[in-house]
Amino acid sequence: MHLIVCTTYKNAYVTLTDTIKTPTEVATLLPAYVPIFSHELDQTNFLIIKKDQEPCVLTPTGGIIQKVWLTGALTTYDPGRQGGIIRIADPTGAVSFIVRPQALDSLEQGDLVPPLFLSITARPEKNTGTGDKNIRWIVETCRIATRQDRDVWIQAAARSLLERLREMQSGLLSGEGDERIRDAQNHYQIQPVHLKGFGELAEKALLVIKEPGPPVEPAELILSVIKEYSGPRGIHIDDIHKYTRRAALADDLVRDTIRQLIAEDEVYQPAPGYVKLL
Repeated sequence: MHLIVCTTYKNAYVTLTDTIKTPTEVATLLPAYVPIFSHELDQTNFLIIKKDQEPCVLTPTGGIIQKVWLTGALTTYDPGRQGGIIRIADPTGAVSFIVRPQALDSLEQGDLVPPLFLSITARPEKNTGTGDKNIRWIVETCRIATRQDRDVWIQAAARSLLERLREMQSGLLSGEGDERIRDAQNHYQIQPVHLKGFGELAEKALLVIKEPGPPVEPAELILSVIKEYSGPRGIHIDDIHKYTRRAALADDLVRDTIRQLIAEDEVYQPAPGYVKLL
């Protein structure tokens, strides 16, 4: 099977090298965030905890990962007092993450309404609560994304996966490989058929990518929101943000565009904080 992955992202992430022999050594040289498909992340249950170091995981394809990057569709959000649980799906499956208020940054809990693309980074920790998973994933950053962002992530995740598969396949064929490869093979009982399955999942994900559509025009989107959702007093700017964030428009850009629309007499302010079509 031959998978074609866009080479634009060739140097975007540090990869594990043959000179690294142990999981502990790998953990000290990890890239900041690694793109990984949810199917593999959901199967990962090998947690490495070492004193004075952040936890990391050993994945079924031999990757040692301290922090993950995932971009996909928000399918559910279950809010809680100390944080909520979001479930994000990509073309290979879905994974649940714990998201605390501080990870939302400029977002609000009310913004997390499916359907919505999210791009998150997360770290693993030992699951001391209920459930059959020994690892839970804690969101560190969270932002609304676009379909194009998701497609870029798919290509990065596919490339990262294929690099691990090549190294794992080499270890299986030669009977050698460094300690992390052997640990992954033994722990997850990896055989060549499993590597083929991971490759097919990457191919499936890449087939989802489509030609990018036209870029969102901020002024057009904002005018359409004002037209559709205005009441007798117009619409509050905070409410406009709720819709523009779903199109991944930055709040600063939206405020600047609204000021421009006011200057051009497209809209006016009938009351402080409100805008309305002229």
